Amino acid sequence: MVSERAFTDSDEFKRGREGEQSVEQWLRARGDYVIRSYDYSGEDGDKAPRMHGLAERYALPDLDVCREGEDGEPSRRWWVEVKAKHHAIEYRKLGRLEHGISLPLWMDYLQVQAISGCEVWIVIVEEETDEWLAQSLKVLGEVAREYDGDKMGPGGMVFFPRDAFIILTR
Repeated sequence: MVSERAFTDSDEFKRGREGEQSVEQWLRARGDYVIRSYDYSGEDGDKAPRMHGLAERYALPDLDVCREGEDGEPSRRWWVEVKAKHHAIEYRKLGRLEHGISLPLWMDYLQVQAISGCEVWIVIVEEETDEWLAQSLKVLGEVAREYDGDKMGPGGMVFFPRDAFIILTR
């Protein structure tokens, strides 16, 4: 009998959780307030947290972030999805380095942004370079490359050029 290992015990999950927690700590250290959406992940901790409507539901990004306004500036609120990646992949057809996320998640994050009225940002914790890359869905949407096959996961993928991201920290 083969024992099934819980997803939360996998190296992939642990690496992702470490990235989420590191980004959260960085945001809080610079004065932001953070709600950990990833804490709301079902009884076994293996389901993405979701925003539910009457007929639809959408996966939420990992962090709900707020910053108090200063010097007459309004307060601000945005979402952050953290992805821990070993390195960018080379897309030979275009001769560029890319990072990607699942197409269904991308579509959900676009809906969360539209419904909440708050920007969604993706932060890539890139282990090989020890850099954190960040960019808004608005900017990434202008340069996104969609792959709608199931070869890389169910529902397809969306890829972004690495150089479309800004470097948050090293």
